[in-house]
Amino acid sequence: MGVDTVRWYTPMTPEDEEKEKARVSHLSAEEKDQELRDLNRQLARLEKLKGINTGELYTWSGRYKALMRDYGFPLFVWYWCCWFSMGVMVYGAIDLGGLDAMMIISKSDNALSQLTGSHWALAEKIDPQLGQIGVTLVLNELLEPIRLPFVVVTLKPAVEFINPPKY
Repeated sequence: MGVDTVRWYTPMTPEDEEKEKARVSHLSAEEKDQELRDLNRQLARLEKLKGINTGELYTWSGRYKALMRDYGFPLFVWYWCCWFSMGVMVYGAIDLGGLDAMMIISKSDNALSQLTGSHWALAEKIDPQLGQIGVTLVLNELLEPIRLPFVVVTLKPAVEFINPPKY
């Protein structure tokens, strides 16, 4: 099969596109809004049907793909805002709560030396402030099973609060 015989699917020919542009240019603002609402409903229905047909509607990964498709960049921003704010809260809790990060590092080092047989002496090699930041990062990552469901559940209300849907 050569390049000449490949047929590419196009939803509209250039002539159809020009006809649609001419038709839309004569619509009032209210008619355009109504048409956009109808098109969004149709798109949502088609995406739902696609999810049913592929089975992705019934899996966690498929639902997450739909979330990425529908929210994309806002999901990215909301996730990292939650990640950063939880990190600041963990750091504050460590700092204000009096948790000794170097003690945690030395206990972790002892546990690792028992498992691996080699003693790394990390607590002696790490600056205390850097150790506190390191422990904060580790504890923040351990909170991921809480953070991800929180982000998924609160994404739509947060995005709609910041940027209310027009259609």
